[in-house]
Amino acid sequence: MARKVLLLLAISLLALVLMAAAFVFKESRSEAVAFMNEPRYELGEHRGADLCATCHEEVYAEWRAFSRHAVSTSAESVLDVMDRLEEHTILNFILGGRNMCYACHGPEAPNEGVNCETCHGVAPPGVPIMETHEKKYKPGRVRMQDAEFCATCHEIPGFVTPYGDWLQSEAAVQGLTCQGCHMGATDSGHAYHGFDSFVMNESLYEGDLSVDDIRFDFPTLDLTIENHISGHSVPAGGPTRILALELSFRDAEGNEVHRDMETFAKYHSLIPVLGFWPAKVIADTQLKSGEQRHLSFALPPELEGRIATVQLVLRFYEVHDEHEGNLEKAYHVSRPILEVEVHVPDRTLAASHLISERAAVPQTLR
Repeated sequence: MARKVLLLLAISLLALVLMAAAFVFKESRSEAVAFMNEPRYELGEHRGADLCATCHEEVYAEWRAFSRHAVSTSAESVLDVMDRLEEHTILNFILGGRNMCYACHGPEAPNEGVNCETCHGVAPPGVPIMETHEKKYKPGRVRMQDAEFCATCHEIPGFVTPYGDWLQSEAAVQGLTCQGCHMGATDSGHAYHGFDSFVMNESLYEGDLSVDDIRFDFPTLDLTIENHISGHSVPAGGPTRILALELSFRDAEGNEVHRDMETFAKYHSLIPVLGFWPAKVIADTQLKSGEQRHLSFALPPELEGRIATVQLVLRFYEVHDEHEGNLEKAYHVSRPILEVEVHVPDRTLAASHLISERAAVPQTLR
């Protein structure tokens, strides 16, 4: 009986110590916690995107079909992060729970993610919508054309840094903003072809990534991969996005005899036990804007004379940061952004094509 009492006292004391430590930690980071929980959008009665769709049908359709913004409060990966955060009671207490997520991902109600009102502001009830347009929305568009407007959510130092990438890019030097690419002008107004995501729009990066200078001299295959985007790294955004170059080495019968892969992402360490919150960047293999990166892949010596073809596939994965890049845990796997097949015997590139409207340039292996 005495042992049980002592055990209960020890558990209670440990719980109190942990809660006290969490409280102290939270207070010591009060400014950071407050920043993370402060909504980046105007508060008020959000009436939903359907209101705007009555006039802006085309823009609404583009947003709904192609933009990850439209599901930023309902996507499986987002909801999973929220659920996992709540499983860690102390961490959840420190960070403020789901409010931290909704601060950028859009209000919990009407649960439409980053919709029209999240960026443009709410439409005050009782005020004619055209009056709101003239007095609020039109003047507000000036601020929305500045790249810094996007940084409100798309820049968390040491974690999500596409705005920081842009500041150091050739695009910034040329005055090409986030909006200049992602919401470029069209004959009908502007294109909302999809911020942030191959998940909603798999064609988003077509033509922006290439694999060139492929050379095979057993046991080594060399190549160069290039990011043609002038404004940010690939993958852009947080640690859940991974670009993978997959190589399949096959014999004359088409059987895979060897497989290799190179991944491009920004990886974060995780707090021990508590698990989820990234503490620091432990590896950054993102392709920087305009970067050409040389890669070499070595084969086992026993495969000499057996390789007939090499198939290269470039695709994206979305993986929760908790899995630290384990592609088998991916929420989403994109179709190939680029495919190349190399025929080894005569050392010529038999087929090289982008899955896009751009024509591929034939190459010869040297």
